Formats: sequence, structure tokens, C-alpha cells
Amino acid sequence: MKNVLKNAVLPRRYVAFAAIFLTACGGGGGAGLDVSEETDPDSEHGEVLPSLTTQIEHWSPTGVFLAAADCGQCHTASQPGDSPAVLRAPDAQISENQPSPQGDDISPFADWKSTVMANAFTDPYFRANMMHEAETFPHLAGFIEDKCLTCHSPMATTHAHQTGTGLDGEFYRAEQALVDPHAREGVSCTACHQITDSVLDGNAYPDGVHSGNFEIPAEDDSDAFTIHGPYQNPQGQAMQNQVGYTPAFGQHMSDSRQCASCHELYTPTIDMETDQPNGEDFPEQTPYTEWANSDFGPNGSNTRSCQQCHMAREGISENFLTRLAVRPNGSVNANWPERQPYSPHVMLGGNTWLLETLELFREELGRGDINEAGEFTATAELTRAFLKTAASLSITGRTLGSGELAFDLTIQNESGHKLPTSFPSRRMWVGTRITDASGNVVFTSGLPDESYRLPMDAVFTSDACLAAKKTSDFDSSVCYQRHISEVVSEQNVPVYEAVLGSTTGQITHILLYAADSLKDNRIPPRGFDSDSAPEDVRPVGVAGDSDFNAGNEGKDTIRYRIPVSADAALPLQVETTLYYQSIRPTFIDGLHGEHEWVDEFQTIARLNPPPAEVMAELSFQIQ
Repeated sequence: MKNVLKNAVLPRRYVAFAAIFLTACGGGGGAGLDVSEETDPDSEHGEVLPSLTTQIEHWSPTGVFLAAADCGQCHTASQPGDSPAVLRAPDAQISENQPSPQGDDISPFADWKSTVMANAFTDPYFRANMMHEAETFPHLAGFIEDKCLTCHSPMATTHAHQTGTGLDGEFYRAEQALVDPHAREGVSCTACHQITDSVLDGNAYPDGVHSGNFEIPAEDDSDAFTIHGPYQNPQGQAMQNQVGYTPAFGQHMSDSRQCASCHELYTPTIDMETDQPNGEDFPEQTPYTEWANSDFGPNGSNTRSCQQCHMAREGISENFLTRLAVRPNGSVNANWPERQPYSPHVMLGGNTWLLETLELFREELGRGDINEAGEFTATAELTRAFLKTAASLSITGRTLGSGELAFDLTIQNESGHKLPTSFPSRRMWVGTRITDASGNVVFTSGLPDESYRLPMDAVFTSDACLAAKKTSDFDSSVCYQRHISEVVSEQNVPVYEAVLGSTTGQITHILLYAADSLKDNRIPPRGFDSDSAPEDVRPVGVAGDSDFNAGNEGKDTIRYRIPVSADAALPLQVETTLYYQSIRPTFIDGLHGEHEWVDEFQTIARLNPPPAEVMAELSFQIQ
């Protein structure tokens, strides 16, 4: 379905006209990008957009933080041909534990710099969402920006609060983050690796680790400048000499609670009628809780941490041995220990759209001096392959007779959390296409168009559905697809998603208005008990579907009962596709506001729409 970027060539016909549209965009809702060096005089913003063109790879040590490029001086791969090889992928095995010296560079810095984590602030969708919320609630703007940046710019936010510098009152603001290089570097080396092992302390976190409540020591703390890693007995002198940090073993670096400190997020609920917090919190994303209540969690039958799944790379087994660094001059110190298992820092998820956007607008988004052409494309391809491990499809009960084609399609969640999980803009759905022996289309359902939208998205993105505030008699049920357990017509498209409801019970796409879920039929992971799991992560809107997560097996079965004309030439070819989209159209069109970052994102999303990635496919013939 999707045209893959090759050699950084702009994909799809929309982007083929990028230079024309980007230069022409002026004011209003279409304002945004200008890829030329001159400012469009008609732009209401009066400046070149996007606003991140300045490069940020090198910056001076700031507080307890250091630029990733400085860490990458030593945590990089040895030269091709060096023996022994360091941080090079085992393209070919000389022996079971010794990789070929010609393998690809899989060092932490090389992998990290083209990841979503490295671009947590650069992400145009994040920045647009943050400013959309801040403009919706101007009396809370400082709090909103500070809270968002705690995880999207953790070094800068932490440093500002530790030292009192760069704060606007008590808050760290987006305007400051725009000019702070340590803010724009996103989730970087000295952020993650300086988080303390307090994340493992249940007494310190009685309500769990979540919402950016991690701890990083300040400069005057006794344990400042300690770099935690997953290996016992680290060799520390070289790191101390080079950058002034002391490496130490940290059990928490391999524990999912480390990830939960940001990837488990509760947001305050704003009352729709008063626009003030009502004292309640909403589980905006809960992958950790979903995982903890699955077979993959700490008490499950097949325990696997977040790191084991998301910091893995095909071809690199747990037996792979490597040294973790080279000397500053690039030479290999044979006295340094080899370590296993090695966790590549690709940190794969499902957001191919952001990675391709970063490739397409590499210079405009300030990555031209950091990432070579094609690096984001390569990470997008790894992400695409990773997505295809998250689910599987199976068919049972195939029959054709009495003018009806019948079969049951089962979706198995193969991941360790809900599918899809995390930010509520994500959705997954099933597309179906049936043709006869003459090539005539007998039936279609859920096939995306060239902009990766579904037919019902036209209604879901209507002004009435996307209005920030709705009348008391508004019927929200017309603004999203109900849970589908049986497909009998082309309008029956099974969509798996979370739908947010406000304090008045109406649909909302404004995160801080979220009070409850109107729908949450995302498929739980294996072992997830929908009755005993915490209430705020239980499925919503699946009543009456007896096979949804039946037996806690992390599955859902859809019954297809398709009318077939007697004129259809047999055999029939049935094709089913499970699609995934990181930003669904309602979360694009639902962004309002005058801020330039909203304009930038909406322009980018029109030129490079969030794709419908294929997670799984299954086809068969019947006659």
C-alpha cells in the first residue's frame, strides 16, 4: 500500500509537489512550511517555517547533562576490518560468539540519533499538540508546557528546575525549549542513564512510576554524574577521564519501571463547563499497566521487559558479544570486557510517519548536520518490520453457500500491551477485499484511500464532531465507529482504538478534557484478565462480544457473513489486511489554534499523511 522512501526521494504524489506548496503556503489554516531560504512576505508569522532549522548536534555540558555526540565519541563502532570488532552487527558469523568485522554500525549513538526518542521534541505532532492544549487552556499554559517537556525534553526541564534558570515563574516553557539545545536533543543518553534506581522503590512511588516522576541527581548531590548501565563491574576510568562521569551497575536499566516513568501517563481532567481541573486524573496512556497485567509482566508466564522487545534488532541474539566502546582515537582496547546481551538503541515502536517526516524535512527540522540522508528511512524500515511482529491473523469456518460467504477472522495480539497502545491518536483496523475468478470486485471494506483515510472519516472529522465544545443534546455516537463483531456490509469496518469522552460525556479530541473512555476495544495482551485488571485499563464498549479476549488469550474474532451474487465466478479470492495508523484523521483535523507549530504540523500532514501500515495479511480462496 505504501511507497517506501528510496535514497531520500519524496514519496507519494502529495510530496512530489512539496516545493510548490510549501513556498506558496501563507496565512490561515494552511500556513506552515517554507523550504526556501527567504521568508514568505505574506506569512502571518513573518518567519521561515518550520522553526527548528538551526542544527543542534554539539552543545556545551549543561549541569549534569552532556550532548549525545560527546558520548558517541567512544560509544561508537570500530573501523570496518578491525579485529576484534566493536559494536558491529554480526552480518556473518566467524564462530558462534564472534561477529564478522564487516558488520553494520550498531553503536548506541549511531542507532539512537535516528530514533523517535532522539526526536521527542523535534516531532511536529507533539509540538502542535502541546501548543493546541496550551492555547485551549491559556490559564494553564505554563503547567501544560512544563509537564509535556518533562518527558519530551527531560534534560532541559530537569536542569531548569534544579537550577532555577530558564524558568518562567515556576514553569519551563516551549519558547525556552526552542532555543535550548539540550531541550531539542529529546530523550538523550545522559537523561536515561542518570535516572536513579528509585524507580524500583515502591515506598518512594506508592502510586507507581509514571507521568515523568523520575529522579536525576543535581550537580551538588553526592551521586551526581553517575551513569547507570545494565552490566556488572563497569570499567570506569576511561569514561571519567574523557567526560567526567562514573559508570555504575543499575538494575533498573533493565526494568520496565524505568520506561514507565514517562510511558505511563496520567493527565489532569479539565471540567468541560468550568475549564478548571476537577481533581481527577485520566489514564492518557498505560502500556506499563497493560504489560504488568499480561503474561509478559513480572508475574506472568513469559516475562519480558520493555527493553527486551523494544531494544532488540533482528540478527543480534542474546549470545552476541561486543565491547561497548572504543578509545577516543577509535582504536580498540582488548583489555576491556566483552558484554552480553547487547541492547541496540533503535528503540523501535510503530511511528513510521514521524521517521519519514524527519527524512523528508531533514534540513527544515534541524537534522541535516546530525543525520545522513537515508538514516531515518532505515529506521522506518526496521519499525515497519517490527510492527509485523505485533499481531497475527487466522481464518476458521470457511463456507460458501446459499448466496453467502462466511468465515471467522481472528486477530491475535502478539505484543506485551494493548494493540494499539499508548497515545490515543492511534488506531488499527481490518480491511477486506473479495474478488471473483474474473477479477470482479465482490466486496470491499476498510480499504484506505490515497491519503490513508477511511470513508467514515468524512463524518468523524466534521465540524460538529471536532467542535471543542458541543451542545448538551449532541449525539457523540455518530463521531466514531462502534465495536464491530460481525461484518455483513461494506460499512462494517472493525476499528480498534481508544475514544475520549469529556466530563459531559461527549467525544473530545482535546486531551485535558478527557474524563472517561467512550470506547476502548484495543485488544489486550495474552494473560490480561479484563475483569480483574485495574478499572482504568479495562475494555470499554465490547459488551455482547463473547469472544473478545475470551480466556484471557489476547484475541478477537470477527464473523464475516458476506452476501455473494449467483453471478460471481468461482473461486473467490479473499484478502484481509490488518492496518495500523499512528495519527488518525480526527486527531489531525481536530487541532485548533493560531500557533505556528499547529500550522506546521497540519501542512506536513497534508503533504505526508500518516500512513496505513500493514501489520498482518492473510488471503485464501474458496469455491
